[in-house]
Amino acid sequence: MGHAPSDGDENFDARLKRASRRLNPHSEDSSADADDDGTTMSSFGLAIRVGTDLVAGLAVGVAIGYALGYWLGYKALFLTVFALLGCCAGMMNVWRVLNGAGMVSGPTDDGRSQRGSRIDD
Repeated sequence: MGHAPSDGDENFDARLKRASRRLNPHSEDSSADADDDGTTMSSFGLAIRVGTDLVAGLAVGVAIGYALGYWLGYKALFLTVFALLGCCAGMMNVWRVLNGAGMVSGPTDDGRSQRGSRIDD
C-alpha cells in the first residue's frame, strides 16, 4: 500500500530543505553546519546576566554610598546618591548587553570602525 520513494520525492525534499534554510537561516539544520564560536547566549543565560548586572550595580553603589556616608557622617545623602548611581550603572550595563554595544571589536560589515570613521580613509 505504501509507495517507494521515487526521484521526484527526493527532489522535493531537497527543494523543501533549501527553501526552509532560505526562510529561516538560523534554524537547527543550518546551525549544525555553522561553527559554534560561543558568541550566542541562551534566553536563560541572558536573563541571569541581566539580573546579575542590575543587582551588582546597585550593590556596589550602595556599598560605596554607605562607606562614604559612614566616613563623612552623611549616611542618608551618600547612600541615596550612590544607590541611584549604582542603579543607573546597572541599567547601562543591561542596555549594552541587550544592544550588543561594545561586544564586537574590529570594523563592521560596511568598513567602519566602532567610532564611525572608515578604516581605509
